[in-house]
Amino acid sequence: MSYISLFDPWQSPVCTCPPKYSLNPYTGCGHGCLYCYASSFIKDFYSPRPKKDFLKKVKKELLKLPPGSLISLSNSSDPYQPLEKTYKLTRSFLKLILGLPLNLLIITKSNLILRDLDLLKKLKVAVAITFTTKDYQKKLEPWAPPFEERLLALKTLYKAGIPTIARIDPIIPGINEDESLELLTEVLPFVKHVVTSTYKAKAQSFNRLTKAFPEQARRLKTLYVKLGEKKKGGVYLPEELRRGLIKRLYQKVKEINEVSFATCREGLPEFELNERCDGSFLIKGG
Repeated sequence: MSYISLFDPWQSPVCTCPPKYSLNPYTGCGHGCLYCYASSFIKDFYSPRPKKDFLKKVKKELLKLPPGSLISLSNSSDPYQPLEKTYKLTRSFLKLILGLPLNLLIITKSNLILRDLDLLKKLKVAVAITFTTKDYQKKLEPWAPPFEERLLALKTLYKAGIPTIARIDPIIPGINEDESLELLTEVLPFVKHVVTSTYKAKAQSFNRLTKAFPEQARRLKTLYVKLGEKKKGGVYLPEELRRGLIKRLYQKVKEINEVSFATCREGLPEFELNERCDGSFLIKGG
């Protein structure tokens, strides 16, 4: 099995990502996020491990990529999860692609990315940092870096001239829906693009959420089990509720001309201020 593969999230008809490749240096993730969709299809997801012979295999696969290819790092794990401190596979990969005609989009929740600022400045890269909560950090994302550390990382990257993106993701009704606008307000001065999405329920993650938030379990079950819309990628909130949750963020971003906005797999084109939802259009020379 190839480590660099075409990105295709369940062939979703509402995915607006540009053509790109996906690469994960690690299998599984150590951040422990309750809502993570990848835990539904990756075995032992919460027991992360490095990919076997990662650098050796990736070095060969890179030779087969067309010039100018876009690689997304990572889509089903965090390239800067705790294991990276020990194995440094992400840093080694960045060194490996120095000088290659590639574009790189990094998606992370970790301030560990600042360790590699020296390499990022030499690459065609954009960085997306995910912000989900401050109030429920220990419940929702028990081992991920706190909001304050992520915000500092975002500021530092922005000031260093690295194109930055904020992911306000996922919005979960009754848990962080009110918080999402506050998070957005704090990160807006340090980004050029915002991506947001609502929580799409899968059985395993939904069970974890209702168990961790028993006071919200009844409402969540009504919204997802009774009223939810089954689509590729999970069970969606009713469309009008999703539209209302996203509209608040959209209106806030629209106040700032220099920042664009997009949703992830929502199928609500009225909120798209850029056709390339992931922010990869920010990559200089990409």
